[in-house]
Amino acid sequence: MHVIQYIATKADDTSHAFNSVKNYLEEQLGSGDNYNTWYDWFITGGGRWASGEDNQYNDNYQGDVVHQSDPKFEEYLDTAHKYRQQELSEYEAQARKINLTELLDSLQDFEFDHFKAGMELYPIKKLYDLCMGVWDYQSYFFDIDNDSTSRKYMRESIDKGADSWYLVPVDFHF
Repeated sequence: MHVIQYIATKADDTSHAFNSVKNYLEEQLGSGDNYNTWYDWFITGGGRWASGEDNQYNDNYQGDVVHQSDPKFEEYLDTAHKYRQQELSEYEAQARKINLTELLDSLQDFEFDHFKAGMELYPIKKLYDLCMGVWDYQSYFFDIDNDSTSRKYMRESIDKGADSWYLVPVDFHF
């Protein structure tokens, strides 16, 4: 599966932002079949979400990288927020269907090699991940300078006068 994420970083220019994000993600990935993260490959620059069909699998395409002064900067942030809110709503709805009493009772019968609760815990786990800022395929935004899925630290930096923030769209496969 593929997902678009907008990766924030401070940089001197578009090329520096693009390369900083690409290098960071490659370092996080690890090597070979021993992946260290939730994704197994990615295309910096937007991949299937890149402007123009010719750029979709061009891992050097920088045309959609935006500086904080570009109107697309807010558009990207709004898109990421919208997607994240949709995920949050979906898991909240699933979690509301869980019979908490039954789930807690199943913990009483917990054995080390057999856990009866099964998938009932998944929406609760995903709600936890989303609320606690765990970076995964459902974050849609990640700030590599502050190691955060929250836009708060980037926004605070901009409010204090920083003018070197960029967003780099990345197509992740997981």
